[in-house]
Amino acid sequence: MDRLNTRNILRRKRHKIEGNNYNCVLCEGRYEETAFHLFFSCTFTHICWEKIGIFGNFAANIFDMMSQAKRAFGGKFFMEIFMIGAWQIWKQRNNLTFNRSNPTLQSCLFLFKQEAQLQAHRINKELDRHSFLAVINSLVPDPL
Repeated sequence: MDRLNTRNILRRKRHKIEGNNYNCVLCEGRYEETAFHLFFSCTFTHICWEKIGIFGNFAANIFDMMSQAKRAFGGKFFMEIFMIGAWQIWKQRNNLTFNRSNPTLQSCLFLFKQEAQLQAHRINKELDRHSFLAVINSLVPDPL
């Protein structure tokens, strides 16, 4: 819905970016940074989604892709996990853009797990909270 200030949106609003580079900062491709590219077709993003257990046909339209990914996930908490993953991808992008901090898969997964543990406190039922944390721990195990 064009709410995120991706580089594509900034270009359309005639905002000048240093070097007129409106390409995605997370991948090495020469693709313009649109919301769809950033969250679904960026190579860095593909790896992040794969590591947290979300698979889909990222070439499909958004609705078909999300339906397929939810079916492939096959369990509770898909939307919660998807939203936390998208938030971490956005934060990796912003850390690179504003703080010159290189995005890494390890950082994304660590922050994903940390955010998921915080979000678990919002789950009302104790049993659901433990189930959610079990899913998170199965997707992103603690480092050895």
